[in-house]
Amino acid sequence: MIDIRDAGVRVRAGELASEELPMIAAEALAEGLDTPSLRELAGLSAGEYREARELLDRVVAELGLPALPDEDQAVWEMAVLAARRMVAGAVAPVDGAQAIAAYAGSLGFPEPLATFAFLADLWEDSAADRAGLEHDMVHAAESIVWEADELA
Repeated sequence: MIDIRDAGVRVRAGELASEELPMIAAEALAEGLDTPSLRELAGLSAGEYREARELLDRVVAELGLPALPDEDQAVWEMAVLAARRMVAGAVAPVDGAQAIAAYAGSLGFPEPLATFAFLADLWEDSAADRAGLEHDMVHAAESIVWEADELA
């Protein structure tokens, strides 16, 4: 099922191009979601990406979903999602750490996200201790997830 809010977060975080929003809206309509703004969004061309971004906020509101975050908060949400996937075993620890490190870079390397950049660099440089570093990556991800859950 299409998650409109997730698509909006991904757009705000720079993970998804705004040009893809009309197709996502069309898929959501096909799956049974329907609002006036969603229909309008589905009818836009890919070149109308500015309009698509503006309509997205209205679609989210009309669907009764939590408001979309600003760009920085969207990046944080993506980092937490990567941490959740790492903890769940859906991605390898090093892949999750590298993803979180990239998000950290776009935010100016705030703690605790900067830890992932450090651990990913160590992993690249230290083949002998990769298992220990992967354990540290998962432990750091657990901390991120725990903190996010506490704030929710």
